[in-house]
Amino acid sequence: MPPCQPSSPFDSLPVEILEQILVLCTTNAYPLANLTLRRVSKLWLEVSESSPRIWQHIFLDDRCTIASAHVHATMWAHKSYPMPFDVHLHVSQSSDLILPLLSPILPQLSRWRTFTMAGKRTESTQISNSFAQGIDGLIIDIQDPDQFDPGEPEDVQSHLTFTSTTGWTSMNIWVSEIPSTMYFAPLHFTTLIMTEYSVSIFTQPRTVLGFLTICPMLEEFHFSGLQHDDERLLTPLPMAYLPYLRVLHLHLTCGTRSLLSSIDAPTLVELRLSHLNVDFQLASAIAERGSPRWEDGDSDDEANDFSRSKFSDHATGMGLRCLLRRSNPPLKILTMDWADMRTKDFTFVFSHVQTLETFFIEASDMSDKVIELLRPYVVTPNERPTVRLPRLSSLELSNCHELSGDALLSVLSERIRLTDKHDWDGETLQELTIKGCDGFLPSHAALLRRDFRQRLRLGEN
Repeated sequence: MPPCQPSSPFDSLPVEILEQILVLCTTNAYPLANLTLRRVSKLWLEVSESSPRIWQHIFLDDRCTIASAHVHATMWAHKSYPMPFDVHLHVSQSSDLILPLLSPILPQLSRWRTFTMAGKRTESTQISNSFAQGIDGLIIDIQDPDQFDPGEPEDVQSHLTFTSTTGWTSMNIWVSEIPSTMYFAPLHFTTLIMTEYSVSIFTQPRTVLGFLTICPMLEEFHFSGLQHDDERLLTPLPMAYLPYLRVLHLHLTCGTRSLLSSIDAPTLVELRLSHLNVDFQLASAIAERGSPRWEDGDSDDEANDFSRSKFSDHATGMGLRCLLRRSNPPLKILTMDWADMRTKDFTFVFSHVQTLETFFIEASDMSDKVIELLRPYVVTPNERPTVRLPRLSSLELSNCHELSGDALLSVLSERIRLTDKHDWDGETLQELTIKGCDGFLPSHAALLRRDFRQRLRLGEN
């Protein structure tokens, strides 16, 4: 930048008028007018540097490079502080660039006053006072762009919306694919909800994991996909270190092993796995012996138990093993709704999770060998009995048709008699729910109720 001129005829203007001129000169046609006009003279430079009002309009354009847009946005946000600012976005190419362009100023959403978008689409949003404390969540919907035929104006779906409910705020955006993380500044959302809606767009675990690497503050992550096979792994997956993640939910995806194996979540408390079972072979779920991805546990299940979903059972079990070994999280809640594992994986999980308090499983092919893992046992002779999952207080078994009533009665009665004792060091079951398990008959329920009393809840068989 050349040195400022020593004086100018405009220097005789009152500072207030000069300030207003600089405010009005910054438009979509001249987004960098501030930088140019402050070179007029030393006075103009001083006024531009001392007046946040001049920098309250941030113009971003996808025809510029992402890097230059980030510099622009960061500078304007800094110089306008502590004033609110208006964001003007021009998108002439892909709507998938919206989030990368905005990423440097998303942590300062509490200062946004309005958001307008022009180019391929025209949208305008007034940011309400509900966002004064910032924004909690990011909701990404992955959809086919052909779904959004302009048609009638009222049918046009906004690319970017802001939602506020009691105690929670979110930014909602739809994309056709997750942009490369090389375009992003770090994001500071505490909740991320990512959902696939298009059967023609395959969002691979590698892309999801890459996005997670730029969200280091996440406390909750919910991913809902579609049951398309994931990629064959020829190169290592990115590792997502999420030190504050407390809740992880994977739904309807075939990338379970890849995702669980590549997330490091040392503070994870709740893991929800739902509708992961499939009856077809997965490309990357099962490693071949001798391959780089082969891990301890990849061998066949020695129990040889029946399974309607042996490939996804293997994938879920191996992914969960990897997550537990790496992160050793203080897991308290594990729910498996139409998500299953092999017997050897249940054995591993029950032996490695000492903090689990709630376990729910629906539509599992688990056999009596799994329930036997909950029976009290002694490590060496003459020692007092102990149990796996010593803090388990709530257990629900739903539609587990391979379980026998005799095994449930025997194992759970023996466990509750031990853990109900006053000198027991751990927890005892406070709630047991058994429903839709064909082998569990009314006669079994009557006998089990003698030990559980009101703690036993039954559903229809």
